[in-house]
Amino acid sequence: MREFAEEEIIIPDGPYKDLRYRCDRQPYSAIWFSQLDGRWHRHFALGPTQSGKTLTCFVIPAMYHLFEIGETVICGVPTEEMASDKWREDFEPAIKASRYEQFLPDKGDGSRGGIPRSVEFTNGATLKFMTAGGGDKKRAAFTSRVLVVTETDAFDEVGGKSREADKFTQLEGRLRAFTDSTGTPAVTYAECTVSIEDGRTWREYKAGSESRIVRPCPHCGEWVCPEREHLVGWQAAETESQAYDLSEWTCPDCGEVWTEEQRRKANSRSQLVHKGQTIAEGEVSGSKPETSTLGFRWSAVDNQFVSAGSVGADEYAAIQSNDEENAEKEMRQFVFALPHKPPIDDLSRLAWQEICERHVGVPNRGIVPDSCVRLSIGMDVGKFLTHWALCSFAEDGAPHVVDYGVFEVLSKDLGVERAILSAMDQFHEMVEAGWPDGMQRIHRPGVALIDSGYQGDNQEKPIYDWCEQAGDRYWPAKGHGTSQDMSRAYGKPKSITNPNIVRVGDGWHIADVPQESGRRACRLLEFDADKWKSWLHARWSTPMGEPGAATVFRVVRNQEHLTFAKHLTAEKKVSEYKAGVGMIEKWERERKDNHWFDAHVLSAIAGSMCGAPISISAAVVKKRLGRTRRTSGATTAGLGGWG
Repeated sequence: MREFAEEEIIIPDGPYKDLRYRCDRQPYSAIWFSQLDGRWHRHFALGPTQSGKTLTCFVIPAMYHLFEIGETVICGVPTEEMASDKWREDFEPAIKASRYEQFLPDKGDGSRGGIPRSVEFTNGATLKFMTAGGGDKKRAAFTSRVLVVTETDAFDEVGGKSREADKFTQLEGRLRAFTDSTGTPAVTYAECTVSIEDGRTWREYKAGSESRIVRPCPHCGEWVCPEREHLVGWQAAETESQAYDLSEWTCPDCGEVWTEEQRRKANSRSQLVHKGQTIAEGEVSGSKPETSTLGFRWSAVDNQFVSAGSVGADEYAAIQSNDEENAEKEMRQFVFALPHKPPIDDLSRLAWQEICERHVGVPNRGIVPDSCVRLSIGMDVGKFLTHWALCSFAEDGAPHVVDYGVFEVLSKDLGVERAILSAMDQFHEMVEAGWPDGMQRIHRPGVALIDSGYQGDNQEKPIYDWCEQAGDRYWPAKGHGTSQDMSRAYGKPKSITNPNIVRVGDGWHIADVPQESGRRACRLLEFDADKWKSWLHARWSTPMGEPGAATVFRVVRNQEHLTFAKHLTAEKKVSEYKAGVGMIEKWERERKDNHWFDAHVLSAIAGSMCGAPISISAAVVKKRLGRTRRTSGATTAGLGGWG
């Protein structure tokens, strides 16, 4: 392939435009091509940006198989838009600059604008684009012996409701089908900017040959692999210009400084050492790792297109950046071909001890406060216990836990389904009896939400049926979010014109659930669990006396709320980096028991359904303007005037 590259490839753009491809410009490329001789079946390339990675490790392998061998190539790209970009910016210019321009199609994909999906060349070879998007069938109806992939980490997730493996494995499955029918070894070439340690690229590198490039030190003669910490000088700079002038590479073994000319000469003598191998006096010892995957990485010291001064100036700029975290990520990923190590920040500072203390100046257990404008309740269903929480809302949106409790579910005696229905009957009796205020007037929740996802998607029937029979106050609910026990993130309906969508609220919507075997049609409330958990934690984090601050009924000793408070703090919100997405926020469980937290979340959403002032700022503004009034009897209506 090196011979093909240096004889056939003309550089289409950049500082070497219109010149023939030469490996001596970037010595790592000579080592890369030397490994593409059949000893490996899978090749994963990790290198800095602006070092010729795409041309060397993606375009040239594809062109070699398309034109030198004359065989079809599958090209994996994350999106259809990127397929268009890769064709117009990488493949087409390189082909037009070569003598293979004659093979470009006159009609169909690749001959004009639009998104290329299958470019059929006149020599009989085809470049078939496959993306990470869409269903599994998009990656199932085409086979080939050769696969080239860019941005491999974007294929690393199972899509939607796919029952198959991750998307990258699906792509390689198209090769296995070809291999099984012909007996000819399939081959994969993949290149990607490293994302995180858990990303596909870094995992393949570490699980494969984990090869590193070494070169002899011009001073001590040891074969070394300088990394980020061996670039010195810029740390003492006071300006970016000084950082450029002071930066130099040093030997990891003897510590001596290398000039740029010494680095160039050392790189021209580079060799590759695989995992488990050693090198002494230029001789590599040890056998090849027992793997068919080449994990090939080069770094800033190997990139002859960038000087030590340029890298040092970038290092200086990174530490001066307002967004230091993002700048550090870029240096690791784009310059040194290392995975980013994102921090996982705890965004919820709520302590259970603080919750236990939030009962000053509020009523005793089971007494609806005078400040109540809406009353709602939620129940979290379990196999042996159901937890419930009753919540009132004040004019400023402040939630107050009026009462909470547990019903035992006698699953061992009655069976799970009958036992849950029995517990729900007790819940119904309690709710309909209501709760008194200080004047002994009875109040009933406007809405009661009941968790219907306690055992997965096939266990909701008894809860759906029970809610249909119990009356307008009672609704089955199912949350979606990023926590470990939820299948997918919440998707807000784009339009209520969808005939299956009954109502769209703030982080929730009501949908018609069609009739199925053994169950009649019903209505289900689906909600954004991440949003509402965050909303509730924010209320409990608001200082007492401030608008929106959450409270709990009065007790003699704070410890009486201990278990309830620990349930509310069993999960925490964290921020972490996700490859291809960026920083995301999600909820992680720290303790097993979080049932009252779930029930409390349901009670908050139920409050939103029946008109509670969930938006704290709006409620405060209205109050200051004197526009808010208490609605007499609002807490006794089935839906609080909503439906």
